[in-house]
Amino acid sequence: MRRDTKPRSNRLDLTRAVPAKAAACLLLTALSLLGSATGKNRDENTSTLMMPIEAPPADVLQAVKEVTQDQIIHGTYSYEKERILYGAHSATAAHVFGPSKQQGTAFYKIADKVLAPRYFKDSQDIGTISVRYVVQDAGPTSVFVQIDAVFVDARNVHHGSLGNVEAGEFAAIQERVRNIQAKRVEAEQGLTNTASASSNAPVTQSKSQLVQPAALTATPTESLSVPQLQKRIEDLRHQVELRVKDQGAQLKSSPFHSAATLESVPPQSEVLIQILSPYWYGVETEDGHHGWIHHSQLEPLP
Repeated sequence: MRRDTKPRSNRLDLTRAVPAKAAACLLLTALSLLGSATGKNRDENTSTLMMPIEAPPADVLQAVKEVTQDQIIHGTYSYEKERILYGAHSATAAHVFGPSKQQGTAFYKIADKVLAPRYFKDSQDIGTISVRYVVQDAGPTSVFVQIDAVFVDARNVHHGSLGNVEAGEFAAIQERVRNIQAKRVEAEQGLTNTASASSNAPVTQSKSQLVQPAALTATPTESLSVPQLQKRIEDLRHQVELRVKDQGAQLKSSPFHSAATLESVPPQSEVLIQILSPYWYGVETEDGHHGWIHHSQLEPLP
């Protein structure tokens, strides 16, 4: 009998080593594992928002802490007649995000037993909304704030945000920062005025002299005429409101051209500016929707 002198390969021949049924089972198992892993990544994908805030880190940290305690999940709702979603609470962690890998200080806000919240992908069930905020120092007077939001339903399926929640939460943080800084300025001005009044006050004052300053004191607004007040209101309106150009605009879920389009905004529609960035504006439309519009698609009011 002639022997085969052809050298044998060291590679394992699976068609001989594994029966056909077993090979099919292995293939199906591998595909199912791959499919489940792919699905998990897709469901957990969130619209991460990272934006700078020009303010001292201490102010931003205080503002974020206050927002986590305001009991509201901004930028979403469950029912058409109730556009504010209450019932949230601050938390020290949210298991859906796992351990925080970002540098900075992390905060969390959670709302349980929420029914089909708007602006989460395919959210048609009851579940929990978790929001994470990470504050990162960028200098003595500047920080970056990263916000993520996800809805996990009763079947433990993860629904990523379309970006509205992150934009709404960031707008709330900005508002808190402005309030904190305004209160500080008022306190500093009050101390300055008190010190100035004390140094300039005469040693003796008559009763009429004590009453007269209070009677004559008027705020700048009170001293303005009606036309001047109307002009000031109009000037303020032009600063916070813009109009969509004639070609219309796309309302995006996050400040990127590749982000999901939430809706088309008709030409000449007015929008309220809530977040400013170099190229994108976080806005509220006339029908109450929140999203992002590129600055090139907007123009000042006439």
